[in-house]
Amino acid sequence: MATIRYESLLVEQALAREYASAMECALKGMSGLNDIKRMVQDYEKKFATYIGVKNAVAVNSGSDALKMALLAAGVNPGDEVIVPDLTYQAVALAVFYCGAKPVPVDASRHDLQMDPAAVEAAMTARTKAVIAAHMFGRPCDVERIGRLCQDQKIVFIEDVCQAESSKYKNRMLGSFGDIAVFSFSYYKPLSSCAGGGGMVVFNEERYQRIRHWMEDWRDDRELLKLGQRFAPMSFLDLIALQVKFTHLKEIIASRQKIKTYYEDELELIDGLTIFRDRPDRESVPQNFVVCCENRDEFFDFLTSQQVMAQRPYLSLHERQAFRGALKERFPVSQWYASTALHLPLYSFMSVTKAVGVVECCRSFFVGSARS
Repeated sequence: MATIRYESLLVEQALAREYASAMECALKGMSGLNDIKRMVQDYEKKFATYIGVKNAVAVNSGSDALKMALLAAGVNPGDEVIVPDLTYQAVALAVFYCGAKPVPVDASRHDLQMDPAAVEAAMTARTKAVIAAHMFGRPCDVERIGRLCQDQKIVFIEDVCQAESSKYKNRMLGSFGDIAVFSFSYYKPLSSCAGGGGMVVFNEERYQRIRHWMEDWRDDRELLKLGQRFAPMSFLDLIALQVKFTHLKEIIASRQKIKTYYEDELELIDGLTIFRDRPDRESVPQNFVVCCENRDEFFDFLTSQQVMAQRPYLSLHERQAFRGALKERFPVSQWYASTALHLPLYSFMSVTKAVGVVECCRSFFVGSARS
């Protein structure tokens, strides 16, 4: 069987001619590099309309968006920011960047999303913000977490970097928090060829502050205070995103098709745990998470069959920066770390390859049951 892996460039190859045409058209229409600002503004308006909000900002990366969101929220050294334990390390790094303390909380077993009850238990007088990261394309309980933040006058930051285009009660993720951040890196449905990020900002004062940071980069005093220059989205990322926007419905449909096939077929396999959307939520997957108790043997078997699954990255409490954290506080993260695999799922993935993945999964578990 041919190797089945995450083919992140498949969609880029399909759109290569459109990228080239759009780049040529843009360059011919420009009289100077400052003309890129107009292109950025056009994209921001389009993205804001898509999410269903007023103000969007195109930035260099999702990591920069997180840093600016925390700074705009007034997070200072000594403050605490509640974050999911089960998330990518960039979330905690952004909090460290502000001199604040990230406080990780466990996930819910039924969907691997940030547990609202754990968020409430972690709130203290020092809590300045909550970063609710929607993991694996799946929405977390934005309503309950949002109410907790509102009641305690805590800034609610939605991290939509892994869940762009997903919905909660028919509303786009990114439209619920005080600030939302996005990433357009290579494996997302709406992705550039390299990086790029975005922000949604509801408070006008915070929005103008972020605009100032993005544009007033010649102010040495401001740069020293911020600790870095926050760069705008690059020209190449902007071109790729503008082109991909015109194909976004098709891209999402291609991912949903494979997701539905995986769900229907893998749910029938004893010994394999999958996660479905709850009735009020609609996820656009960026990978497909499964869990099983004999994960390492399963991973080795898939590798031997040339199915390139991925092991999960470390939860925050397992990382060096959180050395000494009590593991018993994170039973779901611990379970995920020891049982999870991410199966290949990407834009324009063929059903034939998905069938190959399912057949390998079925072969392993049927064989394990017989032995």
